[in-house]
Amino acid sequence: MMSAAAWGADSTRVARALEAAHDSVDHVDALLQRHISIAALDSLRREIRRRTGVAIGADSIAPGYALDRAALALATVVDSALLDIGGQYFWVGSAAHPTHRAVGIPDPDNTLRMLAVIDWHSGSVRTQSQRNAARGAARSVTVLATDGLTASAWAAALLALGCDRALGGGERLSVVCADSGGVRWTPDMEQRVQVPSRPQ
Repeated sequence: MMSAAAWGADSTRVARALEAAHDSVDHVDALLQRHISIAALDSLRREIRRRTGVAIGADSIAPGYALDRAALALATVVDSALLDIGGQYFWVGSAAHPTHRAVGIPDPDNTLRMLAVIDWHSGSVRTQSQRNAARGAARSVTVLATDGLTASAWAAALLALGCDRALGGGERLSVVCADSGGVRWTPDMEQRVQVPSRPQ
């Protein structure tokens, strides 16, 4: 189920585009329910398996693909839109005038606390986490990408690989990762991450 808000000068066209966006998400869901293969998902899953050895399920990354399809339905009609499927977000807007939004990364062991807050500009952001992670294992991995499928798939894969690999694997992704050693991030996120000084 997708939540969406969109803005534009022509409210009738925006409403139609939102309907089309919801229809595209429903279509992706119907394909999955009927166990019909989706080429884009299968291709990225194979690529990640080849590069990392991690197998990820199509169901776990389908929300990212559905967000991409919904964004396509909106992109030429709306001035901006915010889409959400299961806590994965996609911002549709002008690349020339990015919108800055603060997005919290919840502590998987206590969702009333934030591990960090990131400054999100555009594209998609996805956090994958695991409760009661073993010492040294990743507790949470957040990936920011230009598209939802990339963010979704790599967040799932990097959670399995751990923070050292997530941050130093040469995947050229924007990543924030938390493990027992704390919260770390890729160099491009240096001015975009705030870590609370004490538990909230």
